[in-house]
Amino acid sequence: MQIKNINWLGLVSGLLLLAVIPLSLYAPWWQLRIGDLGYANFSPLNSSFSLLGIAFMIPFLTAINVSCLLLLSLSAVFMIAYSVNPKKEYSKPLLYWSYKNPLAILIIFLVALVALSQLAPFIAHQYAQIAFTLPIIGTSIIQVPSELLGGLSGVQINLALSGAFQWTFYLAIVASILCTATRIFHSKAPFIEKPATDATVTSS
Repeated sequence: MQIKNINWLGLVSGLLLLAVIPLSLYAPWWQLRIGDLGYANFSPLNSSFSLLGIAFMIPFLTAINVSCLLLLSLSAVFMIAYSVNPKKEYSKPLLYWSYKNPLAILIIFLVALVALSQLAPFIAHQYAQIAFTLPIIGTSIIQVPSELLGGLSGVQINLALSGAFQWTFYLAIVASILCTATRIFHSKAPFIEKPATDATVTSS
């Protein structure tokens, strides 16, 4: 392996993606705070919830988190393996498989988040007559009907819902962009051997 043949952009992409994985286990990509009652942490790699001081997890989301964890880990390892040996026969397939996964997971995460912001208020209104807006970014107020408080007349509780992306989300965006850029500029890298041009010499 020669230093000059290393794809540095791909190497940085793989290392950054490798860093995103453990960091996302401790800091969520997106967090929803429910007043002082609890919170919901969401990311493709780790999702956790807390309500009234009781922490819990959802098995279905945990299964998705484990799958994404394995997929991104393989993508990071394959991207690094490609970058340190970009001229090997196996390197190009590794690049083509690994570069798209971070971006795909990022897009699916955003789509799921938008779907949640629409579905949660609909279900709450249909089954509990609670009208509210689930903010992806920003704050909204949810009014708890007195019927849910035992029918106490004149009693109303307002809860603030605050949604915000965390710094790990933006780090994941940078890693996804760099992985995609590695694929785009792969054919233009100086270590890629260009096909030789045959010169035809005509003798008179």
